[in-house]
Amino acid sequence: MGIRDREKHSMFRTFLFLLTLAAFIMRTNAAESTNRLLFPVAGFSIKPLETPFGKAPQQALLMALPASDGFAANVNVQIQPYSGTLDEYIALSEEQFKAAGVKVVQRSKEGQSAVIFEYTGEMQGRALHWYARAVHATARVYLVTATATETQWQREAVPLKACVDSFRREEGEQGAPANESRPTRAK
Repeated sequence: MGIRDREKHSMFRTFLFLLTLAAFIMRTNAAESTNRLLFPVAGFSIKPLETPFGKAPQQALLMALPASDGFAANVNVQIQPYSGTLDEYIALSEEQFKAAGVKVVQRSKEGQSAVIFEYTGEMQGRALHWYARAVHATARVYLVTATATETQWQREAVPLKACVDSFRREEGEQGAPANESRPTRAK
């Protein structure tokens, strides 16, 4: 084997080594990033703080915008144990809205898997506006709710609604398989 052949062989081995290293790094980064909440505008990511789903409602996530007028508009995700149908959940929710004295502005059902509620009312002396999406799954409901004061709603409705509407179920260790398709709703 001549010098040129050895150089070619050495270059080829170096190339394969670098290719393998690059693939390993990309694989490691991808695996590490799949279990993180990513906030690109704020410039950070964080590992979720999770516990297995139990028999009591669970506040899985709370995100808030900067406070104004003593209130921070927010979006939260709550997982509620629920064994009934979506129609039964809608009826129960409407009873609760009536009992709380809130006004339902909009209700739109997304097939048999979800419902959107938009409602207004007063809580602790503050006029509030809510936009909620309840996604029905086996033995539970994922309730994603945006809350803002009426004044904030005028400014923040679009990003708050977009955040709520972006929710999707993923297959998890404890959860039933996620629905592959989500019916679209009229805007």
